[in-house]
Amino acid sequence: MVFIVNKKVLIVGMGFGNAVYVPVYQQLGFDIVTVDAYKDADFDNIESAIDVNKFFNTVHICTPNHTHEELARKVAPYAEIIFVEKPGVKDQLAWAKLTTDFIDTTRIIMVKNNQYREEIERFKFLLQRSKKVIINWTNKNRIPNPGSWFTTKEFAFGGVSRDLMPHLLSYFTVMTDYFNSTKKYASANQHYTLESITDSDYGVVDPSGTYNVDDFCYFNFLDTNDTDWEMTSSWKNNEPDDSSISFVLNTNEIVKFKLGLCPESAYKTMIVTALENLKNDKFWKDQYEQDMWIHRQVQPI
Repeated sequence: MVFIVNKKVLIVGMGFGNAVYVPVYQQLGFDIVTVDAYKDADFDNIESAIDVNKFFNTVHICTPNHTHEELARKVAPYAEIIFVEKPGVKDQLAWAKLTTDFIDTTRIIMVKNNQYREEIERFKFLLQRSKKVIINWTNKNRIPNPGSWFTTKEFAFGGVSRDLMPHLLSYFTVMTDYFNSTKKYASANQHYTLESITDSDYGVVDPSGTYNVDDFCYFNFLDTNDTDWEMTSSWKNNEPDDSSISFVLNTNEIVKFKLGLCPESAYKTMIVTALENLKNDKFWKDQYEQDMWIHRQVQPI
């Protein structure tokens, strides 16, 4: 186990932040500072956390999508590395400005945790022997808190295309020459309305809220080795949940892996890798290019 002592992390948003990042940083031996205006935390605002602590080695922004940029800008002068949860910010122009405004002092990266799964090298091995890759993250009934900010375009920027699809796209960017790939087809559609949703396995329905985002998204790419990639994400399709990656080998054999939620070990590896590469400009240039590409894919659909 890796322990990194005498370092401090700021975790902003104690829903996902408390569930994932607090235990990881406890294992890494960091001093942990938390911020949340509505849940139990050390501070209820980011300004107070900065005033008391002055500086953080890492920061995690785990708040509603429309707050990511504002909070990242507030803390950037006091941080070495900022991890922004997907989908980053509103669009690629905003991401470019955020990262370049603080380029001399702070590394800013969109979380791409699935790239650090232990299975990635095996996936790359199979990819070289495949003619097609199919990645699914589809759900029977998992619209997040229907009627909340999750399903309001003004606050979330989009639906499943901004929630689950960035994870699938990050597999593509880490495993291929994505920049020179060919996009064959892309779509994002709203199949449900708030009136048609009676319940969800992920949160509660607010019938007085808003539901104006896509709940189905599909991408089809051809990589530079002529391997066909299909990626499908949906919040609700009334079929059994499917989180998987399948490789259709050149022999027509199909090798399928169940993915499920990303393991804690991948988050830990992501954090340690970023810290180890703090001074490596090549690493951060690659991260920036991936983040920009992912923003470009999801923002126009």
